[in-house]
Amino acid sequence: MAKKSTSGPKKENTQQADNTEKWLPWVLAALGFVLYSTGFSNEMVGMDDHTATVDNPAVKDFLIFNGFNLGMYAPLTWIGYQIAYILGKESPNWYHMLSALVHFANVLLVFRLFRKLDFNLAVSAVVALFFAIHPLQVEAVAWIAGFSTPLFSMFSLLAMNYYLKHTSEEGSGWGKNYWLAVTMFLLACLAKSAAVTLPLTLLVLDLWKKRGFNTKIILEKAPFFAISLAFGALTLYSRQYAGQLNQPADFTLLDRGLMACHTVLFYWKKLLFPTGLSIWYPFEKVNGAWSWDYYAAPAILAALLFGAWKSRAVMPLLWIGALFYLSNIILALPWSTFGTFELRSDRYNYLAGLGIFVMLASLPDFLKEKRPSWTGAAWAVLLGLAFVWLVTSALRIRDWKNTTTLIDKAIAATGDNFGKAYYWRGMAYGKATDAQKAIQDFTKAIQRNPQLYEAYKFRGNIFGMLKNYEASINDLNVFLEHYPNEVPELYNRGLSYANLDRNQEAIADFNKAIELDTTFARVYRARGNCYLRLGETEKGNADLAKWESMNK
Repeated sequence: MAKKSTSGPKKENTQQADNTEKWLPWVLAALGFVLYSTGFSNEMVGMDDHTATVDNPAVKDFLIFNGFNLGMYAPLTWIGYQIAYILGKESPNWYHMLSALVHFANVLLVFRLFRKLDFNLAVSAVVALFFAIHPLQVEAVAWIAGFSTPLFSMFSLLAMNYYLKHTSEEGSGWGKNYWLAVTMFLLACLAKSAAVTLPLTLLVLDLWKKRGFNTKIILEKAPFFAISLAFGALTLYSRQYAGQLNQPADFTLLDRGLMACHTVLFYWKKLLFPTGLSIWYPFEKVNGAWSWDYYAAPAILAALLFGAWKSRAVMPLLWIGALFYLSNIILALPWSTFGTFELRSDRYNYLAGLGIFVMLASLPDFLKEKRPSWTGAAWAVLLGLAFVWLVTSALRIRDWKNTTTLIDKAIAATGDNFGKAYYWRGMAYGKATDAQKAIQDFTKAIQRNPQLYEAYKFRGNIFGMLKNYEASINDLNVFLEHYPNEVPELYNRGLSYANLDRNQEAIADFNKAIELDTTFARVYRARGNCYLRLGETEKGNADLAKWESMNK
């Protein structure tokens, strides 16, 4: 009797799977790149894009390792911006392309990560697909100032991949892959301080791989935690340097706890049903009290986590996926107020969302064992979600085409963010030389939030250009009361005084401006003309001669 061949269909299936594994992640990454290429023509928006790039000394003056920008120390991010700046100066295309390329690389790394976590080809591909196209990723990739998020995530994903290679070589000690993981983590922190949560994620990966906990495993985390603590301290210093730790104490400790629990549930809802997306999601009390869902959030979150923990033997991914999510987002929860609208934002889910995506992607395999007849429906739901998310992301990328479009969408979705929306849109109108619309928006911003002193500054400057000098002086008075050493505004207020023939007050402003900045040439001409009108010819001619010499 002839023996049956054992090298036929099974071997062919294995070869087919191997071939699919080679090209499939590249297709998924290319899909993500093509998606974001639709936004390459988007303009730089008013929320930090210019400050992070063309107005950043680290970028335009090649001072990569000096100082801070926007309260952060991120030299690798600045190097990325510098490459785009060299290629295209202020052209946004190169910045957008750079973000899309890094996102492309991240899709590949996500696929490899889940293959190393022993997920099959289908699950790994779906996780990578969701990561590539989910609408909550748009803020991180389409926003030029958000480039640090995909960049630090790339190095974090590399660190995770090398770490998993290290764990597969248990008997080899701290070898090459271990130190590559440490190096990638260091680079991630140099791209953005949010990377400091990686050691917690590595503990989750240990749990995922069922490594257990012993002295060796704990000690191997020591370099990671040391780097994390060092960059955590540096971040606190850089935030303090930028004045971002001096925010008003609007929320109590109890408020913060409610806000953090509510934010986790809020994000999970957005990950599953990404509607009403905005660049800000402000926390607002009604008559001094939170709505009921804030008070219920701690109990709901605790119940969900307890249920995931209790079911870990039957559905382990619910527990591990939740831990992966929380380990990546824990420090981005609203424990404190940094910056202008960072209490909660879509981009914080960029890496953390993988914990939710893997739960969804594993659903068909789970049902295949428990409810085989439901498997097809589960795949239909996942593919339907992917299609809806792809279309939603394409539309969301269009929202980022310019400042006014982005802010109009945000106001419609989540309100004016305590007046800041009108302030940013007013700046956009000002740059577009639409003075009246700019004034209207700055006025709305001030009415909504009288502490938006920057709005007084810009409105005052526009009033000056429109020759409404009294209004200009009134606004600049408010601004300079809080920021008395701002040279351009001292100069502008001085000009308004001069145009009202209030020359002594103008000279006082010009004197202070010169005291603060002796290189500001125009102020000498303005002060010289004031002296001449007062009959002080010698002083006037001296200032005009100084101005002429500085302009040669």
